[in-house]
Amino acid sequence: MFMTKLELSFEGKRKAMPPPVLFYAENVQRRKQLSTVALAKLQNVWVRGDKLKKKTKLKLYRALVKSVLTYNCSTWALTQAEEKKLDAFQQRVVGIRYPVKITNKALYKHCNERPLLLYVLVNRWRLFGHILRRDREIPANKSMEGFFVSQADKYRGRPITTLPVVLNNDLSRLESSTYCLKTFKDIENLKKIAEQRDQWRILCTKIQKAAEALQSDDYDAERR
Repeated sequence: MFMTKLELSFEGKRKAMPPPVLFYAENVQRRKQLSTVALAKLQNVWVRGDKLKKKTKLKLYRALVKSVLTYNCSTWALTQAEEKKLDAFQQRVVGIRYPVKITNKALYKHCNERPLLLYVLVNRWRLFGHILRRDREIPANKSMEGFFVSQADKYRGRPITTLPVVLNNDLSRLESSTYCLKTFKDIENLKKIAEQRDQWRILCTKIQKAAEALQSDDYDAERR
């Protein structure tokens, strides 16, 4: 989950490789291309809007386009710019274009959808909890341990966006939060919570609500 060919060796030693953000960006770009192809096959459905109900069209989108776009999204570590591009892609699919004007908040309400960045966040924490409950010897848990052990040898320059960084940012949005993800000890604390499914579910709900509140504030700011 934490380790990629651009990021860490299995033993946890850092390599002189390109930043992993490049890998994630390329992955997302590939997902966009594949989902665009899937959407093109539904062109007649979108063009003949009067033949199908909006509810039916959205079901087709979620089943045939969104599933392609968000494949493996639980492992993505995206920058804010990439998240905005991802949401913009979904908004274009709806078919509301210039000169029609509509706020992002109203658009998602109209389609009974939510921003893709929230969808990605929910899946990210679902997978993270699943891995924390697994045996310590599986590759994902080994790579997490190796990541934090190797933090002494850091990259120079601007910090790069990795999956641990994104997860820690999610935790930092919680009010009066005692949780973080900066050391191996933090992993151990989260592992104890993950083993209690009810407690883990509560934590994930808080994280999701904090992200939704931030997203709502962003939409309000855009309207001003």
